[in-house]
Amino acid sequence: MCEILSLSVYGKKMEVILNRKMRKRCFFVTLRKEYKTRPGEFYEQVFWVTQASARSGGRKAYLPQGGKQTNFTVLIDSRERYPYRFGKCPVERQALPAGDYGLVQDNRLVAVVERKTMENFLSSLRDFGTLRLTLQELRTFPHRAVVLECSYGDLIDPKKQSFYAPGYVADILAEIALQFPDIPFVFCGNRKYANEWIFRFFKRIHEISSPSDLSP
Repeated sequence: MCEILSLSVYGKKMEVILNRKMRKRCFFVTLRKEYKTRPGEFYEQVFWVTQASARSGGRKAYLPQGGKQTNFTVLIDSRERYPYRFGKCPVERQALPAGDYGLVQDNRLVAVVERKTMENFLSSLRDFGTLRLTLQELRTFPHRAVVLECSYGDLIDPKKQSFYAPGYVADILAEIALQFPDIPFVFCGNRKYANEWIFRFFKRIHEISSPSDLSP
C-alpha cells in the first residue's frame, strides 16, 4: 500500500500522486455511455491510465466535454468603447460590478475578466492601491482573470514603454503574483489573441458547468 500525496478531480477525471519514487502518477477516467439497445439507459466505464501508458499513447490533454450547446451569454461592460466579439454567443451590454467581460450561467455572473492594454496597465500603476481594489473585486466571483493585450517582454522593454523603469514594472508584477495567486494574469500579446483567450476561457467554464450530454 502506498500513501496518496495528492488527489484531485477535474470533471470526470481523477488524478492521483502516490508517495513512491517510480510510477507515482496515474489517472482514473469515468465515462458514462448510453446502451445501444436500450435508449435512455446508461452505464459507466472507469479507465485506469498509468503515467507510462499515457506517455506511450501520446495522449492529448483530457478535456471533459459538457453539453452540445456551445453558445453562452457574455456580458460586456457598458463602458467598453470597442468591445470584443464572441461569434454567435448572445451578448448583453450593462454595467458590470467587476471586470470588462462576464459569463452568465443560470442567470448568475460566474466569471469576470479584466481587460488591459499596455497603456491601461501602466496607467493603473500610478495608483497601485486602486489596482489592488480592482483585483479584490474580481476575487468575489468563482472564476476571474486579467488579460493583457501585450507580452511580459513589452512591459519591461524600455524601447516599447518609457513610463516606468523595467525593474519597477517587473517588481510590481511579482508583487501582484504573490498577493493574488488566485487571479491569473494572461499575457496575450495583442487584442486578437486576448479576445480569443477570453472566448475559450468562458467556453470551458460553460462546458464544465453544464450537465453532460451523456446524462439522462
